Amino acid sequence: MSGNIDRELKIKDEGYFRNFDLVIAIIEKRYDSAIKYHSNETFDKYYNILMRENLLKQFSLNEKCRIDWIRFYPIEIKSDNDVLDERLRNQILNAILTFGRSVLILDEGHSRKTKMNRTLRLLPTTIIGYTGKDDSFEVLSVFDRLVTNGPFNISKRGLVRLLINNGMGDTKPEKIYRCLSQIQRINQKLAFNEFYDEKMKFAKDEIEFIKKLIGIDTISDRRQLEVLIEQTTNSKITDYMPS
Repeated sequence: MSGNIDRELKIKDEGYFRNFDLVIAIIEKRYDSAIKYHSNETFDKYYNILMRENLLKQFSLNEKCRIDWIRFYPIEIKSDNDVLDERLRNQILNAILTFGRSVLILDEGHSRKTKMNRTLRLLPTTIIGYTGKDDSFEVLSVFDRLVTNGPFNISKRGLVRLLINNGMGDTKPEKIYRCLSQIQRINQKLAFNEFYDEKMKFAKDEIEFIKKLIGIDTISDRRQLEVLIEQTTNSKITDYMPS
């Protein structure tokens, strides 16, 4: 981290929608507002703002800070009285899909078992363990990737080639790519919205894009089913034999 960054730590929510024990926000005040993609990490951070716009924007308005200063950390706390079972995987997945990252804090007994058995450390979460001494904690494993769009990612390059090979050779590949990226972005915002917000808003360019899609005449599901049935009604057994 750069030395000229001022940091504040805020507790955003306790028991956030009953999904996490705690949600902590770190505000890093950067006074250079230029958008610079120095690495995949910085690109993911900016892309994350677009994907989780409502969540970040509301917090930035409440705290009167810039939207690109904010990082959220959903935290799951497990005491030694808690059983670590398959529910933990679901909690970690929910944290990643909602905020892009996950932090797990373990009590002394669970921390000791995690050190002996590396299986838990393979989970996509940063694990912090209580040492049992002087209120000290230690980092047992680190998952430092910010998950922005993995579960909803479209293989755009392959799809662009497929479309070009199926009658769209006159269309510029970069134009097809931008169109697919816009579809993916809208789809992701819809999916993420299901996790944390009911008041979703689209950007102006997204609204214009959706309007253009609405203006395209499409075949209904019912008619598409009818066409498929008609196409296969008179199939002969010889149609399925190798030529």
